[in-house]
Amino acid sequence: MIGKSKAQQKLIDNLAAEFGKVWIYLYIHFAYIVYTWLTHLEQVQREFHLPPGDFPNVEYFRERLSGYNIDKFEKLKPKMIQAVDDMLAYDIPNLLKNFRNPYD
Repeated sequence: MIGKSKAQQKLIDNLAAEFGKVWIYLYIHFAYIVYTWLTHLEQVQREFHLPPGDFPNVEYFRERLSGYNIDKFEKLKPKMIQAVDDMLAYDIPNLLKNFRNPYD
């Protein structure tokens, strides 16, 4: 139990850094998705019958993405993606069950 207490305290002490790791990972993942999406935008529009007006300004995103070198992004790790997916699908909903619904 002593080891778990130390690990818990270390996590609490370094919480900002731990959150930073998650946010950096999510940001990189998001940038990769947006880059992929932009490169195949016309195909996505045709495939799913979506009007161009439903999409954000492509030039705006293109300008923003041009400031990044995607080759220098860390490779996506399937295990990490699965952990984030599990967190979003299970952990956060279970956590939210502990809070009162203000609409009830």
